[in-house]
Amino acid sequence: MEKKKFSIELPKGGMSDLAKQSVNKPRHEPPADATEWQRFIHYLDDFKNVSEHGECVWLLKEVKREVERVKFESNSKLNIRQLVNAIILAFIKEHNENLKNIDSG
Repeated sequence: MEKKKFSIELPKGGMSDLAKQSVNKPRHEPPADATEWQRFIHYLDDFKNVSEHGECVWLLKEVKREVERVKFESNSKLNIRQLVNAIILAFIKEHNENLKNIDSG
C-alpha cells in the first residue's frame, strides 16, 4: 500500500506573512489583585480562539505528556496551545518581580 503524502500550500510570503495576517483581539488584563489561578482561567479564555501560529517553543517530552494529561483529565475541549499559553502567561504575571532577578546558575 502506497503512503499518502500530506502537504499544504504555504502563503506566498512564507509563514511570517501568515502570522502578520492573523487578527488578534485586544487582550484585556485580569484585575491586579487576581490570584495566579484566576489569571490562568482568564488567559485560558483569552487564548480560546487564537488562530495565530505564533513562535515555536520546544517542550521536553515529560512536560508535553503532563500538559496532555491535564488536557485529557479536564473533560473540556482545550487545545494544547491554549493551555500552555495560559499557564505560562499566568505564571509570568504572578512572578514577574522574581523573574527579573532569576539566577540560572
